[in-house]
Amino acid sequence: MRTLVQFVARIDVFVYALAAVGIFFAIRGLFQARRAMRVAVFGLEREAARRKRRGSLSMIIILLALAGAVYVTSNIVAPNIEGLAARPTETPPIVFVSPEPTATQPLLLYPTITPTIGLPPAEAGTEAPPEPAEVVNGCEIIGANITSPEPNQAVSGQVVVEGQANILGFAQYKFEIQGPGTGGDWVVVGTFTEPVNNGILGTWDSTSLMPGNYTLRLVVSRQDGTFPTPCEVPIVIVEPLPSGP
Repeated sequence: MRTLVQFVARIDVFVYALAAVGIFFAIRGLFQARRAMRVAVFGLEREAARRKRRGSLSMIIILLALAGAVYVTSNIVAPNIEGLAARPTETPPIVFVSPEPTATQPLLLYPTITPTIGLPPAEAGTEAPPEPAEVVNGCEIIGANITSPEPNQAVSGQVVVEGQANILGFAQYKFEIQGPGTGGDWVVVGTFTEPVNNGILGTWDSTSLMPGNYTLRLVVSRQDGTFPTPCEVPIVIVEPLPSGP
């Protein structure tokens, strides 16, 4: 069906021309039949003129109907068929999910973390602290680094963190801690929205964590949500020294 419609649409001009020629000769025959009827003397002559007139009228009607059908096919039917064929297949939308900058637990300022069952804490003065963890890169970036505590430094109680958090397009910075007391997950211990050029970045409480090797991480975010490589500093949390009597 589609092929036939396209074929008719391609030859519509030729069909119009043939119909016009046929209508011209049919009109000419019609006038000849009317003139023959006026001058006819015998009944047979009049009957022949009437048949010729009916044939001419029928031919005119048929050719007009043919031209109309070709016009409808080429100007209405054919465009609709081509439009349906060219219409793209609708596909369900694809949802693209962007990964979060860092997979961490919800922001908590100075959280109290329930210690997990592990090695018993070392007694002060009787056992050496655990072996230091391996130094992690990422603290060489200017404007996003930790200068204190230093790598593999033993800390306890309230830990003061110093360094830089002031990059282009600054939005915020946060501290995260990872180790045996967090189940191996990164836990946010502080979030701040004021940049720091060189100085104290914040203070966090380490007493809620069991002693052991940990990694302290500084993540400085930009306003567009991106961030440079986080500065990760391995530290060792030890039991606070007992106070005097």
